[in-house]
Amino acid sequence: MGSAIYGQQGELGQLFSKETQAIFFNWKEKPVQRMLDFDFLCGRPTPSVACIVQPGSNGGFQKVFFGDEEIAIPVYGSTTEAAKKHPKADVFVNYASFRSAYESTMEALQTATVRVVAVITEVASHLNVTD
Repeated sequence: MGSAIYGQQGELGQLFSKETQAIFFNWKEKPVQRMLDFDFLCGRPTPSVACIVQPGSNGGFQKVFFGDEEIAIPVYGSTTEAAKKHPKADVFVNYASFRSAYESTMEALQTATVRVVAVITEVASHLNVTD
């Protein structure tokens, strides 16, 4: 038999809930804003984007909208730092370029608090995809 996928509350087959939060790798304004717009339209009480990892960044915040309210999402320079500060953020959305997608994905897969990884990149080498 195949392996089962368990959600946050251990429910078979549930990957996401209204409480799911993500670490967003590589700041992209439009995708982040669209995720927050979707959250708001769905009636989520809190944004699904917990923080942003911008490699090499010294930290700070990115201003975005959640409904009509402007909010500040924290920015970290590494996935390790982001995961430590947001241990409940168990989804990793990777918008890395093809040059760094493999490395950042492998780092996320080795992060204990990350349960789901979504890789969204323009090109991924077939050699890296099979690892």
